[in-house]
Amino acid sequence: MPAVPARFLSRALSARLASAVRMLVCAGGLLAPAVLSAQDFTCESADREVRSLRFAGNREFTTLELLDAVATLPSSRGRLPFIGTQRCLDPGEFARDVQRLEVLYRRRGYPDVRVDSLIDTVRTGLVDITFAIVEGAPMRVATLSVRGLDAVDDADEMIEAFPLRAGGLFDRVALESGRDSLVRQLRNSGWAGAEALLAYTTDERAYSADVEVLAVPGTRARIGAVRIIVDSTEGPVRIAESTVRRAMSLHSGDWYSARDLVTAQRSLYQLDAFRRVDLQLDREPTLGDSLVDVTVRLVEGDRFAAQGGVGWATLDCLRMQGSYTDRDFLPWAPRLELNGRVSKVGIGAPLDGAEGICQQQARQDPYSATLNYYAGITLRQPAFGRRSRVPTLSIYSSTLSEYRAFLRRTPIGGALSITNPLQSRVPSTISYQMELGRTEAEPAFFCAVFNTCDAESRTFLQRNTRLAAVGYTATYDRTDSPLRPTRGWTLRFDARHASTLVGSDASQQFNRIVTDATWYTALGGGAVLLAHVRGGVVYGGGITPTIGGFIPPQERLYAGGPTTVRGFRQNELGPAVYIVPGFNEQVENGVTFFRADTVAFEERVVPVGGNTLLVGNLELQVPSPVLRGLLSWAAFADVGRLWNRGNDGGVQQLGTDAPGAKVTPGVGVRIASPFGAIRIDLGYNPYRYPAGAAYFNAPLQAGVAPLYCVSPGNTLTVLTSPVIGQPPLQASGPCPTTYRPPQRAGFLRRLNPSIWIGQAF
Repeated sequence: MPAVPARFLSRALSARLASAVRMLVCAGGLLAPAVLSAQDFTCESADREVRSLRFAGNREFTTLELLDAVATLPSSRGRLPFIGTQRCLDPGEFARDVQRLEVLYRRRGYPDVRVDSLIDTVRTGLVDITFAIVEGAPMRVATLSVRGLDAVDDADEMIEAFPLRAGGLFDRVALESGRDSLVRQLRNSGWAGAEALLAYTTDERAYSADVEVLAVPGTRARIGAVRIIVDSTEGPVRIAESTVRRAMSLHSGDWYSARDLVTAQRSLYQLDAFRRVDLQLDREPTLGDSLVDVTVRLVEGDRFAAQGGVGWATLDCLRMQGSYTDRDFLPWAPRLELNGRVSKVGIGAPLDGAEGICQQQARQDPYSATLNYYAGITLRQPAFGRRSRVPTLSIYSSTLSEYRAFLRRTPIGGALSITNPLQSRVPSTISYQMELGRTEAEPAFFCAVFNTCDAESRTFLQRNTRLAAVGYTATYDRTDSPLRPTRGWTLRFDARHASTLVGSDASQQFNRIVTDATWYTALGGGAVLLAHVRGGVVYGGGITPTIGGFIPPQERLYAGGPTTVRGFRQNELGPAVYIVPGFNEQVENGVTFFRADTVAFEERVVPVGGNTLLVGNLELQVPSPVLRGLLSWAAFADVGRLWNRGNDGGVQQLGTDAPGAKVTPGVGVRIASPFGAIRIDLGYNPYRYPAGAAYFNAPLQAGVAPLYCVSPGNTLTVLTSPVIGQPPLQASGPCPTTYRPPQRAGFLRRLNPSIWIGQAF
């Protein structure tokens, strides 16, 4: 151990003593206004309400940072009865707020700061408050010395990462944070007993400080013996010791690392086979240790688990799910999971017959007439070690529908994925999926989107085909809470590639990229501002399955609904075609045409999606004065644009106004729950449906159910079939996008309600 100068120890002890005193003061409430949030700042009859609070003269800190440092806050702006929060002046806390602001500045490098307060009485019982701040001259670091790292390999990087710099502010908060970070880096690099001492001298006349940091690494230590003690509540121990050691990835002879011990504990918990995991050092590391022994104490949990649930949703009607888990299926502790879920119960065959429990919106969806289900077997290997990945193999069968868009049947499918959910700052998943299935959609969808209007071509597109895709997803989450974030941001990226190179059928080829970014900003008083953007593109495909493939309906992009643009119903933003209940037979110069009446409403809107998507959301959430902590109000504005880039992917440009951006405002309420916020939104949609092609699904006649283009002004001639008893024949050709449903009148008919559980963005 290197010698430590007495003067250094004296200064360090003085600094530590001063730090301890400050901590005691904080505990008393001087520096911790957040603790005071539990105090009563409500208004009594003789109290003075705080109408506004402002800071004057602040340059180093923003108003939001200073608001976090004081206990006195203003009432909500534009407050109405029962809406917003009323706050009144507490004279004692108001006086201490001046001290809090001064201590904040002095600790951050402004020793001469002065804070004055001004109370301006607007009228009886109502005041405006101003904190006038004179920051004064800043104290700067004249010299900075970081010593004691001669034996440390990463010394240069540690010194470079130290937050203080010569010439910078003498920020004691940053100084103490740098000391803690230095100790943490040393202890993660083998220096088990590392410490760091601080000392500084200040020259108040010159406004400068000389700072010394003395690192005391001690002796670099390695992991010695690793003892494992397992207790079982169900008889003999089930998990083999070799499995535990492989999961921890701690080996005798490795350099000691406090971070590796935490990672080992987390990996053991991720096995989900232990109720308790304790990693203890057999002795506290001292400056002379060269070996550190570790004892791991484990308490096994239940091997088997089963759970189920029943719920209801706007589009899913009654839905049920269940799972069964074996946490030690094979000797090396992989998990076997059996999962099943069904939805559309009550309306979807064969579990139909109870349509009364489903909303009208679901009953109007043709694809809700089929039961949606998923049945899968998954073998998952838990993460082992600091750099380990989680491999997962699944075999499944499913039927899945997208509202008014398509029905996907997958008799058999499989997926292999490798993910790193916890060990990386950017959790990501690489996957390979292959399934045999078919996608069913409206004949008008295939006719308008893929130019396949005859029954034979549609049957070819809807046959069972092999879809194989390689995918990559990554999430970068820097929020303060996974359920109710108020600060930070998230970034998500999702890419999929399907081609014959990865085993896909020639008719199933595409490249799909979607990315999301969300920002959360705390505005004070519990208010949160949320901003979100989403963008997506799909490339690939061809006009027919024999010319380069086509973009399958389930891989196209859709918008509208509670997670995109809330003023539109699910998937109904962007290009659409229409199924109409009838048409007029018009004869011009002896030629017959089928054309719809533009006055009549459409029978069904068929969203056809797009290959390019842009969505933006801005939302303000404010706590409710009633049931605060449980309820909050929201006001939002959503903007979205979904369109097809020319004829890319064999897709016609559908709708003359489909590419235009649409903006829908709205209001909502947020209800806190253990599963995340329950979001109830009401969006206002001032727009008409876009112009699109109109079709009529003719009834079956002599074994033929033709699809007629009935868009107004179409020039597709109609001839009597030469075969007696069969329906008329219509000439082939593009169906013009000239049909536009009449606008629905009335304010209430332009409101779109939606419900969502959890974070929508």
